[in-house]
Parts: sequence; structure tokens; C-alpha cells
Amino acid sequence: MNVASFIYDQPQPQCEIMTVLRTWILDLAPGIKETISYKIPFFNFYGSLCYLNPTEEGVDFGFTKGYELHGDNGMLEAKGRKRVKTVTFHSIAELEENEEIIRRLLNEAAILNEFRFKRKSKKLR
Repeated sequence: MNVASFIYDQPQPQCEIMTVLRTWILDLAPGIKETISYKIPFFNFYGSLCYLNPTEEGVDFGFTKGYELHGDNGMLEAKGRKRVKTVTFHSIAELEENEEIIRRLLNEAAILNEFRFKRKSKKLR
């Protein structure tokens, strides 16, 4: 199963929320790779970037290295995990209200991943 099929198979409002988030993620850069891992959609850009996890209440949008992000205005929660931070969206309206912050976090996460990857590559030479 691919990510688009996975999202399409979700009930509302999860399907709509995940569709919008996926669009924002894929808009980030041409090199974004998407895959189903741990039974949910993951997105990679120079390493693991983020994931979408449908729940009964809505959609958990998680940043795999969320502990490094600083532009979240307190939106992201660790929920007992050391590295991952998430936010749960319950409606498309709630998601759209936070579009600017989410896009900023996506950009920050992508820049950090690319920087870390390129620094590591330089050290290996």
C-alpha cells in the first residue's frame, strides 16, 4: 500500500487532515520521499522527517527529531518520548489556523536534516 491509498482509506476528518498535511510536506522540497513504516505514513528528507498517525480523535502529526525544533510556539508535545514531538489535529479548521506554524516547523526540520546530513558527509571524506 502506498501513502496516498493509506490516506484515502481513512475516515473523515482524518482523511482530509492527512491530505492537507501531506500536500504541505510534499511542497517542502522535490526530494521528499514517502513510505509506509510502522503501519503509518512517514516522510523522509535527508533522513526521517515526520509522520502522520490517524487516531480516533484526529491525526497525530509527529516530528521524528522534534526535540530539536524551536519554532513551535509550545504546540508540540513530547508525550513521554525523548526525541519525537507531536501535535494532534482534530479538524481541518484547527489545522488551517496553524498553517503558518506547521509550515515553519516543516522548513526548520528539513533544514536541520539537510545540514546534519551534509556535515556528516563532509566528515566521511
